[in-house]
Amino acid sequence: MARLSVEDQFKKLQKQKIVIAQLEQVILDKETRKNLHRIVAVIDKAVAAAHTIATSSVPAKKRGRPAGTKSKRTSKLAGIKIAPKYRNPDDRKQTWTGRGRMPLWAAELAEIGKLEAALIKKR
Repeated sequence: MARLSVEDQFKKLQKQKIVIAQLEQVILDKETRKNLHRIVAVIDKAVAAAHTIATSSVPAKKRGRPAGTKSKRTSKLAGIKIAPKYRNPDDRKQTWTGRGRMPLWAAELAEIGKLEAALIKKR
C-alpha cells in the first residue's frame, strides 16, 4: 500500500476542511431561519396584543390632576402677596419677604451677621 506524501495529505485535509465549513454554514443557515421564524411569530403576537389593547373600549387613564383643582401640596398662603421684610441697604429697590430662596445680598449680610440691619421697620 502506497503512502500519501505530506503535501497530498495536507491537500486532502484542506478539502475536508472546506466541506466541513460548507456543512457548518448550511446548519447555521437552517438554525438562523428557524430563529428568525420564531422572532417573527413573537412580534406578530405582540402586534396583535397591542392592536387589541389599542382598540379596546376602555378609555385611557389621564395623568395629572383635573383642570381647575389645586394641588394638595400648596400652602394656604400660596399666591397671597405679603409685604417685604428686608431691604437691600446698597440698592433700596431690592427687597425680600423672608420667604423662598435668600437673595445673594441677604445671604452676604447674613454671613457677616448684619441681616437684622436690613429689616424694614414698620411705622
